[in-house]
Amino acid sequence: MEDDVYFYALAMSDGRIRGVTTGPYLYVRCDETVNDVTHYVNVATGEIQLKQSLEFELSTDGLTATLSGLPVGLTAEANGVETNTDDEPLVIAFDIPGTYSVRLSGLVEYMDHQVEVTVVDS
Repeated sequence: MEDDVYFYALAMSDGRIRGVTTGPYLYVRCDETVNDVTHYVNVATGEIQLKQSLEFELSTDGLTATLSGLPVGLTAEANGVETNTDDEPLVIAFDIPGTYSVRLSGLVEYMDHQVEVTVVDS
């Protein structure tokens, strides 16, 4: 997907334009509390908003972990394998018992999340 090109006037506080620039980024005025980890821009409204925490249920059964209630389109990475979530629960099967890290990321409106999953031989 190609980014759009936006045009911006660079202006002084008295209103004088000092130049014009272009780029693929939207510039949205914000205060010092905004950062890229905790906030995102809702492009439909042009407003900066807080990212939401991921809320989901985790269950294990033997060597299988199931994460239910995840939003569609999230990237899940476990044990070097990536997949994208859909409207079904995410089921991850591991080969050997142990504690594994599952990283959930990729949707701008949600905080990235890492969860530890312990699976056992049943």
